Amino acid sequence: MQNPEYSHNLEIELKARVQQREEVESRLSSFMHYIGPINKLDEYWEVSNAGLGDFGGFRFRVRHELASTTITFKEKTFDGDVEINHEFEFSVNGEPAFKAFIEKMHAHLIYQKQKRGTRWEDGTGLVAEVVEVSSLGLFLEVECIGDSRVTLQQEEAKSRLYRVIDQCGISRSALEPRPYSQLLGY
Repeated sequence: MQNPEYSHNLEIELKARVQQREEVESRLSSFMHYIGPINKLDEYWEVSNAGLGDFGGFRFRVRHELASTTITFKEKTFDGDVEINHEFEFSVNGEPAFKAFIEKMHAHLIYQKQKRGTRWEDGTGLVAEVVEVSSLGLFLEVECIGDSRVTLQQEEAKSRLYRVIDQCGISRSALEPRPYSQLLGY
């Protein structure tokens, strides 16, 4: 089967505030595989739809990681503490050309977010990241990732996410239901 030019994933995720990085990482190492350090600089852009009567516009993310740049846009919903995203992603090889392209569309930068930390996986689509988010603090992000063409059972995914939080010794009161954009005031 050929790989598509872009990926469309269903991601079910939650995050919790963390006090003890070392303790959480130690617990993760008992049931997940350490993948390595992460450093993500995310830029959030918006193309205004004001001329079409839509006040808000189309938002997308430009993520910079090591030697790659990925563009993502989402259809986002919430179910309590859990965020459910239909994500569309593609890589960009010529970032300066892409930036020139989006500026021609009158896109404007809304904000940036830096995340540094560690990544853990269990091999079945369950991912955990312990991240320091600039100006917000330390979080454990846990997500179940599945191909949007395959039915990802939401209740089962939510149970798996809560199980990771519990196994890491994090209280449910530490769950943060608000997206980072809202926490950052955007």
